[in-house]
Amino acid sequence: MPVPDNRTLNTSDLTAYTPSCGASPVAAYIRVPFRCQLLKASGILGGAITGTDGTIAISANETALATLTVMQAGSAAGQLFSVVPPSPTYLNEDDVIVLTPSGASGSTVPMHFSITVRAA
Repeated sequence: MPVPDNRTLNTSDLTAYTPSCGASPVAAYIRVPFRCQLLKASGILGGAITGTDGTIAISANETALATLTVMQAGSAAGQLFSVVPPSPTYLNEDDVIVLTPSGASGSTVPMHFSITVRAA
């Protein structure tokens, strides 16, 4: 098993949940508790999506931050998907991160999200 990167004391995970990332997608929201840098976004499926790949648009203050791709091929409950923002992204206290699913199908497939941030 590989050893993970060192995790600093000022690194936190913010979590959110959507009841559906497939058919009839529902956005998830996270409040940013302090000034920070967005390090990584990830999501865990609660079931299999069908049809096509899905995407999760990640934004804050109407600014796109990253896009998380959820692969349909072989998708199943418990699968982890993650993305590291393409450029350094900084957020302020009380910003709202919006995770908006689209493109996938499958009835009511839940997804749990985690946003890793480091205090600025």
